Amino acid sequence: MPLRTREQLHHALAEAFGAAQVATLDDAEIALQVVLADAGDLEVTLVASEHQIYCSTPLVTAAQVRDRAAFNDACLRLNTVNPLSNLGLATIDGEDVYVVFGELSADSSDPQIVEEIRMLGVNAIDAIELLKPYLVTA
Repeated sequence: MPLRTREQLHHALAEAFGAAQVATLDDAEIALQVVLADAGDLEVTLVASEHQIYCSTPLVTAAQVRDRAAFNDACLRLNTVNPLSNLGLATIDGEDVYVVFGELSADSSDPQIVEEIRMLGVNAIDAIELLKPYLVTA
């Protein structure tokens, strides 16, 4: 059983980011989406379980990467200097998507969760700037 209800977490995030910026997602676990207006409306998904809170945001699709081996190498090197966040690869709607993610203990305080979400936004923006040379240009 999670330490907070979906409603409690929604309320805490709405206070920090604004009610219009937080939405409840249909999921078996507690799942919310926060839109970071000050990070270009970046969408961060938060999923809470009994043991952990997982926050993530998509970075780019694999189709947007020019050389995946070089991009993967750059992501691994960036991971070591990216505070509070990691880079990973997930399958979303059948497509490989690079994501920025972070995890917290389920008993983290509301301010710690808010800080994680804010840092995730900063780190995603920093990561995309540093990884631009590996992306296909439009």
